[in-house]
Amino acid sequence: MTLSSHRRNAPANPGGTVSAPGTAPPGRDAGPVADIVITCVLGVIFVGGFLLALQWGFRASLVPSLACGLGVVLSLGHLAVLLVRRTRAAGGDPVRHEQAHEEAEADLPQDAEYVFATAGAAAWRSNLAWLAGFFVVLYIAGLIPAAVLFTAAYLKKGAGASWPLALGYAVVLGLLLWLVFVLLLAIPMPEGLFS
Repeated sequence: MTLSSHRRNAPANPGGTVSAPGTAPPGRDAGPVADIVITCVLGVIFVGGFLLALQWGFRASLVPSLACGLGVVLSLGHLAVLLVRRTRAAGGDPVRHEQAHEEAEADLPQDAEYVFATAGAAAWRSNLAWLAGFFVVLYIAGLIPAAVLFTAAYLKKGAGASWPLALGYAVVLGLLLWLVFVLLLAIPMPEGLFS
């Protein structure tokens, strides 16, 4: 049973109280409270990771600081979006908002069970072949060439992107990997058989 079907089967007014016209029934919020809580918890974790990384030396803390800093920024941005949606929903008709939210949830199957149940054998074979191909190229050519080749090939063949987009994205990815890990951090990368 999904969350949406559980909501549809739940009584409309579980407390038996009458709510004022234009307000949400008791126990119903105008927005996704769980999303707000999870976003706040993740934001706190990212802030903690960032503060811990600041205690290390520059080279040791660069990647964790960047990752945690990005996590803090994205958490704050997501929290802002959720709060704006919640505020807008509170100003509108809560029943209509809840119905629209349930319809949107029903249109987007996001359950892992749904994905595993509906993916056909051809999709499984294709995805496993892409994954195996990446690791074969990684073993033979190394990480950066594998990332560049795999990205270009997958974007073109798997996602149907145009050649300029696929090649541009792959080149930028390769340059970023080389710049950050080889040049800036001097971290040895997997080089492959022919290095």
